[in-house]
Amino acid sequence: MEKRYKDYANAIVNDMLSLRLGDALSINTEEVDFEFAKLIANTALPVTDVTVKIVVLNGGKPVQVLDFDPAPPAHMPTGYAMLRLSHESLKEAVSGHVLDMVIDSNDLITVQKLGHLAEPIVLNRRIAVPWCVAKVFDDDDLGSWKAIEQRIELGIQTQSLSARYRKENFENSDISEMIFLGEGTDFSVKVPQGSLFVGGTQVLSSGREFLSGIDFDKLSFLVDRGSATGTFRACVTVFGKTFMADFTFKDGLLVDWTHNVDLDRLLDFDENLRRVGYISMRDHEIIVFLGGALVDALGDAPESEEDIPDYFNTSLYSLACHLSYVVDVNCVSGNGIARELAKEGVFLE
Repeated sequence: MEKRYKDYANAIVNDMLSLRLGDALSINTEEVDFEFAKLIANTALPVTDVTVKIVVLNGGKPVQVLDFDPAPPAHMPTGYAMLRLSHESLKEAVSGHVLDMVIDSNDLITVQKLGHLAEPIVLNRRIAVPWCVAKVFDDDDLGSWKAIEQRIELGIQTQSLSARYRKENFENSDISEMIFLGEGTDFSVKVPQGSLFVGGTQVLSSGREFLSGIDFDKLSFLVDRGSATGTFRACVTVFGKTFMADFTFKDGLLVDWTHNVDLDRLLDFDENLRRVGYISMRDHEIIVFLGGALVDALGDAPESEEDIPDYFNTSLYSLACHLSYVVDVNCVSGNGIARELAKEGVFLE
């Protein structure tokens, strides 16, 4: 277990943030992951030779700031980097009475803990330093930790090159439509012209490169919220309860689904939650996100909310729908040429 954390800390410092001499690292963490934050700080110090700051949070609010200094003489800061540890446990959020209560759509703290709050719409967001959101899991979440360990063993830098190639290939293909086929799934969406595929290697204006998370190979794209057509079968987690459900769309709107008390309640939060916002893809994992979309995927960043295009889903809420890992993916380009992107969940390029 100790090796697991050491390997992950090393990957964050050297492979994901790619820290350099002189980088002043700031780590934001909830108290539950404070010990891991200290391990990362101690891993970074020999690389950066600059004081590392750890900001301890309680429910997202800063409660303490601690400095970890390198051995003297220290180097003067010449750059900055930011790390956020995101603990992915639902134990606290879904324990006891929370599962039995009616979740209020206005209780955004609980909604966020349960994973149903969409990414905030932040305009003019330009971060000029390397940043990373590193997922951390409970020690007994063996499946999630195994996935991280496998990613590290396979070589993060090598995998990032593959993700970069796939991203460039998608963006240069002028994709106008995505089609998903599989057991219980025959589903298509329109891809807005000029939108971007988000994920892979991040590049700053200075040319410096970094990875913003362990899921760097997951590429996400916007969906025209009025375009979804057909049916897909997916695994969903609603208010902490996981089950399979079918979803049927017409003209972009969810018109039928496998009814469930919790799912029905969530889908009543707002109408745009019944429309697709974006889709994330990688080998053996395709996630259709109902609700709020990703501002970062807009080709031309809007200066104000009035500039947000009509096809963009602005819902405050989100529902992740995990399709079968053996779904086929086809696309159609703007000039009408169709081609196969993935066969039984594995991308061909």
